Amino acid sequence: MILFAEAQKILRQEIERLRGNTNNVEQVSLWQAGSRILAETIVAVENIPAFDRSLVDGFALMAQDTVGAAAAQPIVLPVIGTVAAGSTTAEALKPRTAMRIFTGAPLPVGADCVIKEEKVLLTEGKIVIRTGIAPGEGISFKGEDIAQGEALLNCGKKLLPADLGVLATLGIDPVPVFKRPKVGIFSTGNELISVKSPLQPGKLRASNLYVLAELVRMAGGIPVNLGLVRDSEEEVAAVYAAAAERDLPLVLSTGGTASGAYDVVKAAMDKVTGGRIFDKVAMRPGAPVVVSAGHRQLLIGLSGNPAGAAVAMLVLIAPLIARLAGRENYLQRRQAVLTQPIVYRSGLRGFYWGQYEQQAGCIYVTPHANQYCASVKTYVESNCLIEIPTAQKIERGQIVTIYPWS
Repeated sequence: MILFAEAQKILRQEIERLRGNTNNVEQVSLWQAGSRILAETIVAVENIPAFDRSLVDGFALMAQDTVGAAAAQPIVLPVIGTVAAGSTTAEALKPRTAMRIFTGAPLPVGADCVIKEEKVLLTEGKIVIRTGIAPGEGISFKGEDIAQGEALLNCGKKLLPADLGVLATLGIDPVPVFKRPKVGIFSTGNELISVKSPLQPGKLRASNLYVLAELVRMAGGIPVNLGLVRDSEEEVAAVYAAAAERDLPLVLSTGGTASGAYDVVKAAMDKVTGGRIFDKVAMRPGAPVVVSAGHRQLLIGLSGNPAGAAVAMLVLIAPLIARLAGRENYLQRRQAVLTQPIVYRSGLRGFYWGQYEQQAGCIYVTPHANQYCASVKTYVESNCLIEIPTAQKIERGQIVTIYPWS
């Protein structure tokens, strides 16, 4: 049995080894890049806007020509041309003249402001101005939004709708993103049956398979269903071999990791890789975590009980998948005020299902009464795990560490 922190360190090293052995970057179309993880920092190679342009429909002119304009003493300027959005004009603006201009159109040479059309009276090809206007008014200047050379989106960022707008504005298509790692998943146990099968005495539907698959997706991976496997060393080893042929860098299993007569995962791993890295972690629930590594593959076996599999997946394995997918700081720890006391008697690092909420800027967390390892309902009713470093009694009002996921 190894300490929880040591297991985290070893697993992180193994994931970095896998990342170094594979090309984990791909180019995807901008249309499909949403929610993907950016694989390089995006630096603007051009200014946005690329030219000085009008912010409004109105008239481009020189601000100095409006000095002294008032209702009792209006200034009249002839309109010598028109600039529409998407067009340009080679004609320069002359002093004491104006040009009709529309939103988004490039500012004509010589103009230093745009007056809104609502502020003038247009009559017989001339505008009547009854108020002064300052230089720069009504203009969006070149590079005002995005400056050439500016770092905009950092490597490792999850691409959100606004990010896609920036990429489109800069003309970046396709987009470099981290590949979604394919993760093989299977469940072992002679007692397991398909979810579509009628329940029979002594049998259980294979629920863990689906929990782990969705946790893989949430972390940024693609789950690959390797099915249900009997408690047979040869059959488990065959699944590992098939996963290697499919080039799956990470293979997860649930069940068969303890030390009973039907717990065959460890022996199957030894047959495939020649040895294990560790086979138990000082945590509860979920202690039977078995890890073995091949050249291009990491094999991880988790407990067969629902809470043990889910907890180990959440705090140990999901961050590894997120790292393979280019994400950092997955499932971040936060501090919360305990609303009910916890009496924890084990010397192993403990994890309790809990429900947290935020009130008046403070996070409060309540542990569920049912912490039974085989319970699936408690996970449904939780939105975090409460971490307990060692055996102790934690009183109501004390600060605890939680792992929120919603």
